[in-house]
Amino acid sequence: MLKFKPVILSVILLSILTIFVGCGDESQGSASSKAWLAAGTVNCNATTNSIQTQGDRNLTCTATILTQGDTEWCSFDLASSVLETTVAVGKPIYIYMKKNTAASDREATLRVLFSDGYTADFTMTQTSFSVSADYDRAWGEQPLYRAEADYVYKTYYTTLSNGKRVRNYSICYDLDRHVSNWVAYPQHASYWTGRSYEVGGTTQGRTNAWAYDDTQTEYTSSSPYYRVVSRNVTQPAIAEQDQQYIIRSYGQGGYQRGHMLSSASRYNTWETNAQTFYATNMMPQNGSFNGGSWGNLENSERTWAGTGRYDTLYVVTGASFKSSKSISNANGPIAVPSHCWKVMVQARKEFRDKPISECTADELRAIGFIYPNDASADGMTLGDAACSVREVEEFTGFEFFHNLSADGAAVKERLVLSDWGISN
Repeated sequence: MLKFKPVILSVILLSILTIFVGCGDESQGSASSKAWLAAGTVNCNATTNSIQTQGDRNLTCTATILTQGDTEWCSFDLASSVLETTVAVGKPIYIYMKKNTAASDREATLRVLFSDGYTADFTMTQTSFSVSADYDRAWGEQPLYRAEADYVYKTYYTTLSNGKRVRNYSICYDLDRHVSNWVAYPQHASYWTGRSYEVGGTTQGRTNAWAYDDTQTEYTSSSPYYRVVSRNVTQPAIAEQDQQYIIRSYGQGGYQRGHMLSSASRYNTWETNAQTFYATNMMPQNGSFNGGSWGNLENSERTWAGTGRYDTLYVVTGASFKSSKSISNANGPIAVPSHCWKVMVQARKEFRDKPISECTADELRAIGFIYPNDASADGMTLGDAACSVREVEEFTGFEFFHNLSADGAAVKERLVLSDWGISN
């Protein structure tokens, strides 16, 4: 008997990586009859897909899995092998799949037959196994996946005040150091304008909701202006003891809880801002540096992102550890970054209606910054810290913006300060 592990529907839907919508080969019944495959290609970890149907409400349709190779890996039932099912038109037909652990893609052919004679055939492909399948999305900010025993990759999602569900930021978290190696995110005015919540005192848009990752908080009118209401642990889970304890300040050596994605860049909703106060978004930063030149860079970042529709700035902020310094913490020592850095890429104004993955190097602009994590950095200007993205790659060992085309990636070699309004 073919067995499919039951999964929560929300997790199922997130597991699908849609490459294109499968339209299939059709023969016509009534003009209003239609069927389509939600995803023609899914990744190796996908466990569900669906066939959507529309037409006269009195019709029924029968879906059949015609072929799926030598091994049964998909079914219309979670718990057993069901290769044919009939439903009323208008209801989705769910296809349940096993994860693909093989080194090659596999295909299944499916047919949908309506009671009015309309038919549609589809080919569904599940890609070969990849350790980075859920990570390797076509997001402009995404660095190249690097497998290390202590690295955890995770993305936090949020719903903006316009109702749109979006990614907030992604992390490469180091369990040993208790600090993220990098935090990657899109920078756009829709994330920080149109605040939809209240906060107390002089906090402006800051929730100051210091917490472990996935902690849910809400506003309260008395200081500290928030309370913890629940935890919604999404995968991969990071144990609390593997995170920094940040409910109170570090209280050591002048170090502050430094945001990697700044709070001021995420003022749109309570959840969007509160997620920036997760322990996984913090690094110990020298206090004068954090409040000085680093803050100036964060302000410039938002200026460069602008307010237009096609002006997204793709940013990776990170920490480097060229020394073995650490500070004590309730959950174990936290490594102190010797340097803090950022890299950014953006389509030039006249090309902002194109995905950056389709842009040539001449249609893009890119820049990097490296600062020492000490008081000496407070006096540094943007021009002092500026460098090419390639230089930051060489300094950190990470490869950035891996979804750029081979031609577009050449922009990482360039440093043109005037592109960013920076003087030498």
